[in-house]
Amino acid sequence: MDVIWLNENPTISYPYSYRLRRNLNSWLISFQTRLKTERVFGYPRHVIVDLINVCGLKCPICPNGRGEIPRPPTRMTTDLFRRIMRTLGPYTYTLTLTNWGEPLNHPNLLDLLAIARKYPCYIGFSTNLQHLPDDLLDGLILSGLDEIGVSIDGATATTYNQYRVGGDFSLAMTHLRRLVDRRRELNSKKPKIRWQVLLNRFTENETTDIIDLAASTGVDSIMFIPILIDISRMFTHDPMDRLARDGQWLPETERFNAYDRRTGRLKGDPRFCPKLWDSVVIHPDGSMSPCCAVIDPKDDFGHFPHDNRFRSVWNGPSYRRARGRMAGRRKTPSGTVCEHCINHGVMIF
Repeated sequence: MDVIWLNENPTISYPYSYRLRRNLNSWLISFQTRLKTERVFGYPRHVIVDLINVCGLKCPICPNGRGEIPRPPTRMTTDLFRRIMRTLGPYTYTLTLTNWGEPLNHPNLLDLLAIARKYPCYIGFSTNLQHLPDDLLDGLILSGLDEIGVSIDGATATTYNQYRVGGDFSLAMTHLRRLVDRRRELNSKKPKIRWQVLLNRFTENETTDIIDLAASTGVDSIMFIPILIDISRMFTHDPMDRLARDGQWLPETERFNAYDRRTGRLKGDPRFCPKLWDSVVIHPDGSMSPCCAVIDPKDDFGHFPHDNRFRSVWNGPSYRRARGRMAGRRKTPSGTVCEHCINHGVMIF
């Protein structure tokens, strides 16, 4: 079992199909990111599609758990997802099918996975694993899904319940073992199963126990992720204000803590965000955002077009202004959500 610390990316392999087109696109994106161009002629390599924005848990510093996402409950239609994949699928390296919602609650999840699997991207999503009926269990394993991230923050119910409010630790563990066991019964190598843990002041003292418990279940890897605070106000409030609101959740062990407590900013004070060049987030209604932390629809950069003219948004005014400001070429404020990161340092990994 691999143990991955501090949000280091796991090593993943990609299918061969469409390799030339996808790799040429990746080279173009890398080149234009280095040049920091305002217009991008390639397509995003990393695509986050939030299939459904309803979760069911009440995690205390998650915008969804706090009820602070000003978007109506929505699930993505099959037609919209098919159009997204037809446009972006041939160029996508990683396709993540969750952002603020619980993908296992989407009634057409297996149909959507079948559409996605026609393309050579690495497909994965995260789940709280509170819902896993037998037919969905087998369907997930046989769908060709590459990876499932299972969010279980703790080795005990006491620790788990501190953050996963409304969740059932025993139920999550039961479903995890069913998933591992059924994959073995079906003699399948997929999906890879990754246990993921938010490092906070409760989980930091259980890391050894969590690793031992994860190993006993037969998961492929475990990832410890530094917790991000006050995401709801990430782009509207000063870093120290956000630290005052949620700082009590940060681990005391400094190597587990992502923030500089003196400034409220991420350690290292990063100032450049490549997401504007190589990533896109698409919400259930088709609205598009530059990163996964954008929760307010007024900050979206556009809507996935119905006429297959993706670049009309990808190179539209919001993206061009934000890239120009991030590159340091434009001196006038961009009027976009990215302005906060430009002024205060990048707020998210």
